[in-house]
Amino acid sequence: MDSMGRLIPRTKCRGKKQVIREIVKRMETHAQDGLSYSGKCYISQSACREDAEAVARLVEEKFPNLDGRVLINDIGTVIGSHTGPGTVALFFWGDER
Repeated sequence: MDSMGRLIPRTKCRGKKQVIREIVKRMETHAQDGLSYSGKCYISQSACREDAEAVARLVEEKFPNLDGRVLINDIGTVIGSHTGPGTVALFFWGDER
């Protein structure tokens, strides 16, 4: 989502492993306090629990000061109707809203 709350594609990646690494790389770049981020972290997923768990593992490895574990939730029907199955969204406090 952009700062206005619109769902927009940011970049395109090929391959699931590359996408998972890119999601975490974005968090490294934009998380409040960088790799020292100590806030909460959430993941929403749509019919791809294994991918969400892979992202959560990487986040927990890279950000040792997280406030608890990464919480994984299901995407609701409204957002899911726009994104479809296979969606993983990572939420954290960042440098820009």
